[in-house]
Amino acid sequence: MRIEEISPWLDEHGASAGPLPLSIEFDAYLCTLPWAGSGIDWRGIPHRSLGLDGVSDDDAVAWARETPVALHRHVLMIDSASEPGVICSFEDAIRDFELMPNRPELYLCGVDLVNGEVRPTFGRFIERRSFMTLHARIDG
Repeated sequence: MRIEEISPWLDEHGASAGPLPLSIEFDAYLCTLPWAGSGIDWRGIPHRSLGLDGVSDDDAVAWARETPVALHRHVLMIDSASEPGVICSFEDAIRDFELMPNRPELYLCGVDLVNGEVRPTFGRFIERRSFMTLHARIDG
């Protein structure tokens, strides 16, 4: 993500830039999945979806709490393998993902913070597609 563009949000929410290697690793994991166009082809992957038109932040958080990502207090959000991601709280990510840079696809996975180390669980992830839909893998 373009960290300089969202640095006020990072400061306000106690979030931080994630190490670039984590973005690269998460992207590599995502690339192992089937794709259709610019996003994941969900037809063969167990998932839940949420259309965002008219959905409140609270509704989006309630939906996301029913996904495996909610097993983690923190997430890694990426929109590119060539830039650092953002590590923030699960709820902040779901409430404010629309404030992130203007790339239509955004991906977040659950992470655990253990003694200052970020431990991702790439299989527990959510894709934001074209600013309008969230898809969450439910078997990760």
